Amino acid sequence: MAKSNKLTMAKLNAVDSKNNQRKTIYVTSENYEVNVHTYFRESLMEDAVTEYIALVEELRTQTELDDVLIRGTLSLFNVLVMKKFTDLPFPKQMDLGSLISISRKFMDNGITNEVINSFPKEELDKLEQRFKAAQQQAAKVIAEMAVASVAQAQEISDAG
Repeated sequence: MAKSNKLTMAKLNAVDSKNNQRKTIYVTSENYEVNVHTYFRESLMEDAVTEYIALVEELRTQTELDDVLIRGTLSLFNVLVMKKFTDLPFPKQMDLGSLISISRKFMDNGITNEVINSFPKEELDKLEQRFKAAQQQAAKVIAEMAVASVAQAQEISDAG
């Protein structure tokens, strides 16, 4: 008789442990330690895409748009990757504006490039495929907002 190979919690935890692979890198001239994932969990990739969609929705509902905010959405992929797959300091609750603000600080201090370049390419590629589908939908929304923003600026200019 064949021995049963039932999935138990202990076996599930053993299988899942491979999903916790990380490495330590050092950023900035001060050599700050950052732990980065070397394997992207499916659940965290799904969280990143879901958060991206929510942020685009937040942007769509805003009535006061400026070019900085619209341009800032271009860095959302990198900042969400860093938020989900590193231990970099992100406040628990962040709106779109504060997320863009912190992403600019990471970018201006070279942290974004250092961190993004430390991830395994195949992991970034997996996540990028998920984002591309979400971005195609979001691109339409962002383009509509940019057109509306230009029209709004023109109306203000004409009124003045």
